[in-house]
Amino acid sequence: MRHSLLSKFRGALLGAAVGDCLGVQYQNQLLGMQVQTDNWQPILKLTKHQQLSLAGAMFGLNSANGKHSTNKTPSECGRLAVAGAQSLIRRGSLDLQDWRNTWESFIKSEFCNSQSKDFSTILNPSECAIAALPAVIFFHENRAKLREKLLLATEVGENLNTSECQTGALAVGYPIARAIKERLNPATAISQTITYLKTENALTELLSHVQVLLERGADLETVATQLYKTAKILGENSDDRATKAQANAMVNPANFMPIALAFYCFLSTPEDWRLSVVRAARCGIAGQLTCALTGALSGAYNGIAAIPVEWRQALSVAGVGARSTEGRESSFWGADRDGKIVELATQLFAVWAGVCSSDKGSEPSAQTPVVTAPYVIRPHKI
Repeated sequence: MRHSLLSKFRGALLGAAVGDCLGVQYQNQLLGMQVQTDNWQPILKLTKHQQLSLAGAMFGLNSANGKHSTNKTPSECGRLAVAGAQSLIRRGSLDLQDWRNTWESFIKSEFCNSQSKDFSTILNPSECAIAALPAVIFFHENRAKLREKLLLATEVGENLNTSECQTGALAVGYPIARAIKERLNPATAISQTITYLKTENALTELLSHVQVLLERGADLETVATQLYKTAKILGENSDDRATKAQANAMVNPANFMPIALAFYCFLSTPEDWRLSVVRAARCGIAGQLTCALTGALSGAYNGIAAIPVEWRQALSVAGVGARSTEGRESSFWGADRDGKIVELATQLFAVWAGVCSSDKGSEPSAQTPVVTAPYVIRPHKI
């Protein structure tokens, strides 16, 4: 293998967190928001041509998080991913009751002032894909098991229209799982993902369009513009066909835009995590989610070593400095530094690998853990 499994576990989780923070920073520059901390320095600078980005910054997503997508803080779905990873570590597998309680208690705490109790207004498909990332990493070995667990993991509310969330989680989860096993071929990634989804919907239409644009060698501005137009047309057509009483009337093609753009940004430069995330930020459409998804895809493919150390350090310093004045939301998914996310990914890997520890739940040892061979000793239930 080019990269160890541990490196890929860390790369996927940290790549999403770093991408999220970078997306916030660049998006804030586009909107002209003022920096409130002295030690915050933008990693990415605005380009001379921001017309597309400024228009894209107003691109709405149908969720409570989407309504606040122009906020300067990292995403709530990122901190939900951390809570999900802690549940997997705590229970040793996907305990549906604990997972459901984790999601429901988190959402209630984050949106206690919201009048709506419908989960479909809280998380859009792109955000669900990020929140389900720990489950993707944990069950990456078997594609059938991955599908089963992701479908269960996204059924977290009685009033939730799960079709969009499940589609988003499966679409992002499948290539990440393939990348962790080093079986992902960038040339066929989209076609295999569409086959894995086993359905035809707005996302498969957008992904098919991305494949065509990749084969044509289209640039970032062309791709963003074309996908925006395609999503708009799909949305208008779905409104014509569906009535408000029908469940599929809730499907909003715009909610799949970050996923489609993340596929393009990753697959156009699959070997370069830095460039993929920069392009995701500068596309200007839902930059925070697009960067997080791109970071996860490229991080799983290239491992943690591909994530620039100087970026991690700069973001950690900014998060520590902002924590006292802006709260935990301004740091790495609720952590005060990138090392916490790395540590979380390491613990997730240890549980997946079957590390034997007499002090379960205690602080991890500084020594290198001894693990068993896959499929031999696995204390967690699958």
